[in-house]
Amino acid sequence: MIKKRFIIKPWLIVGMLLVIPTSLFTAIELLKLNDQEEVIESIYTKQLESVLYSINQYSDDIANNWINILYKDIHPADYESTLEQPLNNFPQLESFILHPLDSVSLNLDDFRISNDTLRQEIISQLQTNSNEIAQLKRYMKSGYRKIIGIDLEYRQHLSMLVFVSEQENHYYLNILLVNAQRFISEALSPRLQMVAGDDLIIVVRHSKTNELIASSLLNEAPDEVIKEQAIWLLPDYKLGILPVGISIEQLARDRARQNIGLLILVDLLLIAGAWLFYRNVKRELHLAKVKSDFVSNVSHEIRTPLALISMYAETLQLGRLKDESKRLKYYDIIYRETQRLSGIVNNILNFSRIESGRQKLSFGQVALNEVVDEVLTNYHYHFNEKGCKVTQNLSPELEPIKADKQAITECLINLVDNGIKYSGDIKELTISTGRKGKYQFIEVKDKGIGISPKEQKYIFDKFYRVTKGALAHHAKGSGLGLSIVMHLVKGHNGQIELESEEHAGSSFRILFPINNQTTKA
Repeated sequence: MIKKRFIIKPWLIVGMLLVIPTSLFTAIELLKLNDQEEVIESIYTKQLESVLYSINQYSDDIANNWINILYKDIHPADYESTLEQPLNNFPQLESFILHPLDSVSLNLDDFRISNDTLRQEIISQLQTNSNEIAQLKRYMKSGYRKIIGIDLEYRQHLSMLVFVSEQENHYYLNILLVNAQRFISEALSPRLQMVAGDDLIIVVRHSKTNELIASSLLNEAPDEVIKEQAIWLLPDYKLGILPVGISIEQLARDRARQNIGLLILVDLLLIAGAWLFYRNVKRELHLAKVKSDFVSNVSHEIRTPLALISMYAETLQLGRLKDESKRLKYYDIIYRETQRLSGIVNNILNFSRIESGRQKLSFGQVALNEVVDEVLTNYHYHFNEKGCKVTQNLSPELEPIKADKQAITECLINLVDNGIKYSGDIKELTISTGRKGKYQFIEVKDKGIGISPKEQKYIFDKFYRVTKGALAHHAKGSGLGLSIVMHLVKGHNGQIELESEEHAGSSFRILFPINNQTTKA
């Protein structure tokens, strides 16, 4: 048993070359999408954090400015014991407390202020945050003043700002009692409006009660925010920020959809490019094949009449024939084969002129019935040789039309030649003329192998030949006849009608306008 050899189809190769890189590219890009979106979200989050940082820095600058102003009015004698000073000139501040710091530990035994309940809570908070206060002292030794905020339970929205100062190598604990609500509403709110602009929403809420303290939307606030951060100086108050119109998640989703859409577009472009590439390659391969078949078929067509001409001419040259009737028969065969050879060459030359745009038609008064009579008379011997029966059905009512007689003759010869070539056992042709609307026509009908519906739309293409079936496969030809017919008929502003059915014959009808005004090639 002979194993069938597996042949890789061109479309399979192109498909693999397309599918593999396209799939890898799409998969890699889809894997990258999550990483890219995480990077985008991280960058955007950091931008929001930088906005919150600027607001915190602004609040810190306000507090440092207060301190600088306050220290201008403190007398050196005030450093000896606890100082409690009301601050009427600062609406957000209620009082300023100054207390000497022990060099070793936080000693608050002699810490005295007027309100004993408030005093006890301040001492309790200071002791709780003793490590942070010790750190403030170390900062001051390094020449840096840092402020920390501590919320008080004594009264709602009352907080204290704590920092350490140095005077003549002595360290002092400084406390500013601040009305947090007024500070946020009066000092920070204008800054929130400026920073937020039209692109952001910034709100301040109390972290324990979730009470809205300030908003860049003027007392309106969203239910949820994207990023929250405590205010440095007021740790019980949190800043929240939200982009206007679209969230980070929505932004990431939109970006993902956009990227996926671009990937799909790129894939479609790759598929379209590969399809165009495959189509062009297939067309070129097909064209190369039909050209090769054309050369082979034309060579065969030319070789046959040349062989006959050579053989009969050699016989006559040697003088071997004594019978005058046979000699005349040989002359006739040589003449007819020469005519046949001329027809093949003329087809090739006509096709060459058509391809180069040099084909010109010469219009005059032409009677279609006369054209049919002349062709049938000239082809009488050819019909007898092929055993083909020809029936004429010519309309006597036809008047001469404006046309190119040589072009119509060539069209009819090509149709007759095709009818004989593709006839099976029943070699019969019916050639008719008549009128159809504003046209006169010549019709060539055979009882041959017919043409499938699939091939009917291709038979007028150059080099195309019907090869389905044994007869069609062995029938020789250049594949130019019907292409030339189509061109010449269009040059007359005419039409071609085809009626055909497989195994039931074909009918070609070429129609020429009665009142033809065109003179194009």
